[in-house]
Amino acid sequence: MVCTSNRPFALALATSFALAHTRNPDQLLGICTRPDEALELVAGVDQPVLAFVSEHLDDSSGLELVRQLKDRPAAAPVVSTVLTLASLDPVVLRRALHSPCDALLTQRGLHVALVVSALEAVIGGFRFVDPVASFVLREQLPHDHPQLTQREAEVLRLVCEGLTNREIGGQLHIAETTARGHVQSIIQKLHVRDRTAAAAEGVRRHLVD
Repeated sequence: MVCTSNRPFALALATSFALAHTRNPDQLLGICTRPDEALELVAGVDQPVLAFVSEHLDDSSGLELVRQLKDRPAAAPVVSTVLTLASLDPVVLRRALHSPCDALLTQRGLHVALVVSALEAVIGGFRFVDPVASFVLREQLPHDHPQLTQREAEVLRLVCEGLTNREIGGQLHIAETTARGHVQSIIQKLHVRDRTAAAAEGVRRHLVD
Protein backbone atom coordinates (compact mmCIF):
# COMPACT_ATOMS: atom_id res chain seq x y z
CA MET A 1 0.00 0.00 0.00
CA VAL A 2 1.27 3.47 -0.89
CA CYS A 3 -0.08 6.49 0.99
CA THR A 4 0.91 9.88 -0.40
CA SER A 5 -0.54 13.10 -1.76
CA ASN A 6 1.98 12.81 -4.62
CA ARG A 7 0.52 10.30 -7.09
CA PRO A 8 3.49 10.38 -9.52
CA PHE A 9 5.73 9.42 -6.57
CA ALA A 10 3.34 6.58 -5.70
CA LEU A 11 3.41 5.22 -9.25
CA ALA A 12 7.21 5.45 -9.39
CA LEU A 13 7.45 3.58 -6.09
CA ALA A 14 5.08 0.85 -7.28
CA THR A 15 7.09 0.48 -10.48
CA SER A 16 10.33 0.11 -8.51
CA PHE A 17 8.79 -2.83 -6.65
CA ALA A 18 7.80 -4.50 -9.90
CA LEU A 19 11.33 -4.16 -11.29
CA ALA A 20 13.26 -5.05 -8.12
CA HIS A 21 14.56 -8.61 -7.82
CA THR A 22 13.79 -9.07 -4.16
CA ARG A 23 11.19 -10.58 -1.85
CA ASN A 24 8.70 -7.87 -2.75
CA PRO A 25 5.07 -7.86 -1.60
CA ASP A 26 2.70 -10.12 -3.54
CA GLN A 27 0.53 -7.30 -4.83
CA LEU A 28 -0.22 -3.60 -4.60
CA LEU A 29 -3.07 -3.23 -2.13
CA GLY A 30 -3.81 0.29 -3.29
CA ILE A 31 -2.74 3.92 -3.54
CA CYS A 32 -4.41 6.43 -1.23
CA THR A 33 -4.01 10.08 -0.35
CA ARG A 34 -5.90 10.27 2.97
CA PRO A 35 -5.54 8.41 6.29
CA ASP A 36 -9.17 7.24 6.27
CA GLU A 37 -8.61 5.61 2.88
CA ALA A 38 -5.51 3.83 4.19
CA LEU A 39 -7.28 2.55 7.31
CA GLU A 40 -10.19 1.33 5.18
CA LEU A 41 -7.82 -0.56 2.87
CA VAL A 42 -5.97 -2.40 5.66
CA ALA A 43 -9.24 -3.19 7.45
CA GLY A 44 -10.22 -5.40 4.53
CA VAL A 45 -7.17 -7.69 4.51
CA ASP A 46 -6.26 -10.73 6.59
CA GLN A 47 -2.51 -10.86 5.94
CA PRO A 48 0.51 -8.65 6.75
CA VAL A 49 0.69 -5.33 4.92
CA LEU A 50 3.65 -3.14 3.98
CA ALA A 51 2.66 0.53 3.90
CA PHE A 52 4.78 3.26 2.32
CA VAL A 53 3.65 6.51 3.91
CA SER A 54 4.74 9.97 2.75
CA GLU A 55 5.36 12.86 5.12
CA HIS A 56 2.52 14.85 3.55
CA LEU A 57 -0.98 13.46 3.00
CA ASP A 58 -4.23 15.17 2.09
CA ASP A 59 -5.73 16.65 5.28
CA SER A 60 -3.15 15.00 7.57
CA SER A 61 0.47 14.01 8.11
CA GLY A 62 2.24 10.75 7.42
CA LEU A 63 3.50 10.63 11.00
CA GLU A 64 -0.06 10.57 12.32
CA LEU A 65 -1.07 7.82 9.90
CA VAL A 66 1.92 5.70 10.97
CA ARG A 67 0.75 5.97 14.58
CA GLN A 68 -2.81 5.04 13.61
CA LEU A 69 -1.63 2.00 11.65
CA LYS A 70 0.49 0.84 14.58
CA ASP A 71 -2.31 1.41 17.11
CA ARG A 72 -4.60 -1.16 15.52
CA PRO A 73 -5.83 -4.08 17.70
CA ALA A 74 -3.25 -6.77 18.44
CA ALA A 75 -5.38 -9.38 16.66
CA ALA A 76 -5.28 -7.40 13.39
CA PRO A 77 -2.72 -8.32 10.70
CA VAL A 78 0.66 -6.64 11.14
CA VAL A 79 1.21 -3.42 9.19
CA SER A 80 4.88 -2.58 8.62
CA THR A 81 5.43 1.08 7.79
CA VAL A 82 8.06 2.83 5.70
CA LEU A 83 7.93 6.60 6.22
CA THR A 84 9.32 8.82 3.45
CA LEU A 85 10.23 12.44 4.21
CA ALA A 86 10.43 15.34 1.79
CA SER A 87 12.08 17.52 4.45
CA LEU A 88 15.59 17.27 5.90
CA ASP A 89 14.68 19.56 8.80
CA PRO A 90 16.39 18.05 11.89
CA VAL A 91 13.25 18.66 13.96
CA VAL A 92 11.14 16.67 11.48
CA LEU A 93 13.79 13.95 11.27
CA ARG A 94 13.90 13.57 15.05
CA ARG A 95 10.10 13.31 15.24
CA ALA A 96 10.17 10.65 12.55
CA LEU A 97 12.88 8.68 14.35
CA HIS A 98 10.79 8.70 17.53
CA SER A 99 7.73 7.50 15.64
CA PRO A 100 6.86 3.78 15.46
CA CYS A 101 7.77 3.53 11.74
CA ASP A 102 9.76 0.45 10.74
CA ALA A 103 11.87 2.28 8.16
CA LEU A 104 12.68 5.91 7.47
CA LEU A 105 13.61 7.17 4.01
CA THR A 106 14.22 10.65 2.64
CA GLN A 107 13.11 11.63 -0.84
CA ARG A 108 16.47 13.35 -1.37
CA GLY A 109 18.34 10.96 -3.66
CA LEU A 110 15.80 8.16 -3.21
CA HIS A 111 16.56 5.27 -5.58
CA VAL A 112 15.48 1.68 -6.15
CA ALA A 113 18.47 0.12 -4.35
CA LEU A 114 17.71 2.11 -1.20
CA VAL A 115 14.04 1.14 -1.29
CA VAL A 116 15.01 -2.51 -1.69
CA SER A 117 17.45 -2.27 1.25
CA ALA A 118 14.73 -0.78 3.43
CA LEU A 119 12.25 -3.44 2.35
CA GLU A 120 14.63 -6.31 3.05
CA ALA A 121 15.49 -4.87 6.48
CA VAL A 122 11.81 -4.59 7.43
CA ILE A 123 11.06 -8.12 6.19
CA GLY A 124 14.02 -9.34 8.26
CA GLY A 125 12.65 -7.68 11.38
CA PHE A 126 15.12 -4.80 11.48
CA ARG A 127 14.59 -1.05 11.49
CA PHE A 128 16.11 0.85 8.55
CA VAL A 129 17.17 4.51 8.62
CA ASP A 130 18.22 6.33 5.45
CA PRO A 131 21.96 7.20 5.63
CA VAL A 132 21.10 10.77 4.57
CA ALA A 133 18.87 11.20 7.63
CA SER A 134 21.52 9.72 9.89
CA PHE A 135 24.15 12.11 8.50
CA VAL A 136 21.97 15.20 8.96
CA LEU A 137 21.17 14.32 12.57
CA ARG A 138 24.77 13.42 13.35
CA GLU A 139 25.92 16.82 12.12
CA GLN A 140 23.48 18.49 14.54
CA LEU A 141 25.03 16.85 17.59
CA PRO A 142 28.00 18.34 19.47
CA HIS A 143 31.10 16.27 18.85
CA ASP A 144 31.81 14.00 21.80
CA HIS A 145 35.52 13.99 21.05
CA PRO A 146 36.65 17.50 20.06
CA GLN A 147 40.00 17.67 18.35
CA LEU A 148 42.18 19.31 21.00
CA THR A 149 45.84 19.76 20.21
CA GLN A 150 48.39 18.25 22.57
CA ARG A 151 49.09 21.70 24.00
CA GLU A 152 45.37 22.41 24.49
CA ALA A 153 45.00 19.10 26.31
CA GLU A 154 47.84 20.15 28.65
CA VAL A 155 46.21 23.53 29.22
CA LEU A 156 42.83 21.93 29.90
CA ARG A 157 44.40 19.67 32.52
CA LEU A 158 45.81 22.72 34.30
CA VAL A 159 42.50 24.57 34.01
CA CYS A 160 40.89 21.59 35.75
CA GLU A 161 43.46 21.99 38.52
CA GLY A 162 42.29 25.59 39.01
CA LEU A 163 45.38 27.39 37.65
CA THR A 164 45.09 30.93 36.26
CA ASN A 165 46.34 31.86 32.79
CA ARG A 166 49.52 33.31 34.34
CA GLU A 167 50.13 30.12 36.34
CA ILE A 168 49.48 27.98 33.28
CA GLY A 169 51.97 30.05 31.31
CA GLY A 170 54.59 29.60 34.03
CA GLN A 171 53.97 25.88 34.25
CA LEU A 172 54.25 25.34 30.49
CA HIS A 173 56.90 28.04 29.90
CA ILE A 174 54.67 30.03 27.54
CA ALA A 175 53.43 33.65 27.63
CA GLU A 176 50.29 34.45 29.60
CA THR A 177 48.63 35.73 26.41
CA THR A 178 49.43 32.42 24.69
CA ALA A 179 47.88 30.51 27.58
CA ARG A 180 44.79 32.73 27.36
CA GLY A 181 44.52 31.97 23.64
CA HIS A 182 44.64 28.23 24.30
CA VAL A 183 41.93 28.54 26.94
CA GLN A 184 39.66 30.47 24.55
CA SER A 185 40.22 27.86 21.85
CA ILE A 186 39.29 25.08 24.29
CA ILE A 187 36.12 26.93 25.31
CA GLN A 188 35.07 27.23 21.66
CA LYS A 189 35.79 23.59 20.84
CA LEU A 190 33.86 22.34 23.85
CA HIS A 191 30.90 24.66 23.10
CA VAL A 192 30.86 26.08 26.63
CA ARG A 193 30.73 29.63 28.05
CA ASP A 194 33.74 29.89 30.36
CA ARG A 195 36.80 28.13 31.79
CA THR A 196 34.85 26.67 34.72
CA ALA A 197 32.40 25.02 32.34
CA ALA A 198 35.33 23.89 30.17
CA ALA A 199 36.87 22.13 33.16
CA ALA A 200 33.59 20.40 33.97
CA GLU A 201 33.06 19.38 30.35
CA GLY A 202 36.63 18.11 30.07
CA VAL A 203 36.09 15.83 33.05
CA ARG A 204 32.69 14.68 31.75
CA ARG A 205 34.14 13.73 28.37
CA HIS A 206 37.22 12.12 29.93
CA LEU A 207 39.52 14.56 28.11
CA VAL A 208 41.75 14.84 31.17
CA ASP A 209 43.26 12.17 33.39
